[in-house]
Amino acid sequence: MRGTHIRHRRGVLVSLIVAVLVVGVTVTTVVALRTGDDEPVAPGAAPAGLGRRPWQVTLDVNQTSGYVVTASVTDGDRQTLTVQNLGLGSSPDGTYGGEVTAFSPGTLDESQFRGAEQIDDLRYLKAFSFAGHTVGETEPWQTPAVGRRDPSGTWIVVYADTSRAKDKITRADLLRLAAAVTLGSPRDLRLPLRLGVRMPKGLELTYLRSPDHRIDRGETAVGFSTGSRAPSGAAVYNGLPGGLEVAVLTAARDANWERKRAALTGRTQVGKLPAWYEPRGRLIVEAEHCVVTVESLFPRRELDALIGELTIGDCADPDSWIPPLS
Repeated sequence: MRGTHIRHRRGVLVSLIVAVLVVGVTVTTVVALRTGDDEPVAPGAAPAGLGRRPWQVTLDVNQTSGYVVTASVTDGDRQTLTVQNLGLGSSPDGTYGGEVTAFSPGTLDESQFRGAEQIDDLRYLKAFSFAGHTVGETEPWQTPAVGRRDPSGTWIVVYADTSRAKDKITRADLLRLAAAVTLGSPRDLRLPLRLGVRMPKGLELTYLRSPDHRIDRGETAVGFSTGSRAPSGAAVYNGLPGGLEVAVLTAARDANWERKRAALTGRTQVGKLPAWYEPRGRLIVEAEHCVVTVESLFPRRELDALIGELTIGDCADPDSWIPPLS
């Protein structure tokens, strides 16, 4: 395992990476996931829709709208942003403002919006239906929502998870958020790791979660599955979606980790780093500035090999994060 830890300002990150790579020093997290042979497997290079790659989003919110994105998720051909409303609450960071999901052309049942209230190009529904609220739920979940069909055929749906909202999110709030949503060119999501040219054999990168650690201190995550895995039908969910074969999560070494580490069993070692292994598919490794967790039912030797090829950055310094693939 290799790694250097250099703090960067976001505006000069790319040029610094290039300059350092020229002199042969790795500054980013690199993951090379080996297959059963020595031949590299293409790292999910096919676009995920609208020219978007699996680690990219085309969704965004207007920066002058009073909303800020706190987490970005790609799940197959679906994208979701969680946003904070800076105009609500007493904190300068505001409070929870809602969710924005983009459904690629042909993946949403548009009939739900046929009887919706029309406001300009927006459509308001009192009860938009998702397959479930969280992963594993079988009962449909209904919530007020605002939808808009982009000229590209992508449907943008704005809604709120009422279990997370401290303040009531009204129809007017949803309409205001929907008006602030943009759909543009693909932009990279950033993590404290970079993936190499190898993927687990037969698998592709199909899931990624990138939080804004100024507000959302949740784990970053990348997940691998077959390319045929459908996105989760749930509206919002904590944790990983179903159907992933391998997931790599990273978190900062903070007070929460200190408490969690004291309760871990299965102490082992990977390379020269302390680790903990749970036979049912979890390997946790403590690096200098990150805690890396691999969740998979792959054999232990394959998890060790995966961890052994990681070069990790600083999980507590989001300004140094980079796209997981180039």
